[in-house]
Amino acid sequence: MTIVLLVISMAFHLLTFFIFILFYQQQQKLKEERRELYGMREDMEEVLESYTADIKKENEELKHLLHEKSTSNLKQDQDYFPINTEEKKNGLEVQKYKNKHQSFHEPAPQPAEPSFENYSPLTDQKAEDTVEQSSQAQVLSLASQGYKQDEIAKKLNMGKGEVGLLLKFYHK
Repeated sequence: MTIVLLVISMAFHLLTFFIFILFYQQQQKLKEERRELYGMREDMEEVLESYTADIKKENEELKHLLHEKSTSNLKQDQDYFPINTEEKKNGLEVQKYKNKHQSFHEPAPQPAEPSFENYSPLTDQKAEDTVEQSSQAQVLSLASQGYKQDEIAKKLNMGKGEVGLLLKFYHK
């Protein structure tokens, strides 16, 4: 009888040892998958950071270009439009013009006859424009309302890392 009990005990010990080996292998697989996911997450964050840095650089270049264009247009406009300063001559108010080529007394050039070939009358249909906020604007708006990073990610159906990156990028 003791031999039977020893054999049964040995079988249970072997079965338990085999189950421990299976659990250990599953745990090692999970650790490896977790390392891969963290690596992918870090790679994605690097890509997003570089992408947002590129966008920021392009926005700054565009901003600078628009500023240059608006400055040149402003200078051009000042050459053709009157200045706000006025002088009184003999009780009459006369505006000074900067454009040296156009005299105050010269008649203005006549505009060309308008062409009605491409004219289309207005219709009663009202086209409503809808404006959707970008995901970036939505994240910043929710953050300014006091939502936390996890809540914003869940509400906008975005990743926590992406939300964190946007908030970090705009120092919120």
